[in-house]
Amino acid sequence: MKNLFNELAEGRKRFDEFDVCEIKGLLNLFNDKRAKLDQMEMQLSGNAANEISTNDNNAGEENNGHPN
Repeated sequence: MKNLFNELAEGRKRFDEFDVCEIKGLLNLFNDKRAKLDQMEMQLSGNAANEISTNDNNAGEENNGHPN
């Protein structure tokens, strides 16, 4: 499926040249990749929220010359 995706992305093959099984496989690949991207986005958003929260908690502390 990755090879088919690369052929499509690189313009070596058009979408209408795929058969039904190939299209279903590509759709499954797309759905898997999208789910992984969504997970990564949620993790990054959570990490960003934690960093903001940590920075807010440290806002009143003195800076002893070390980076936070």
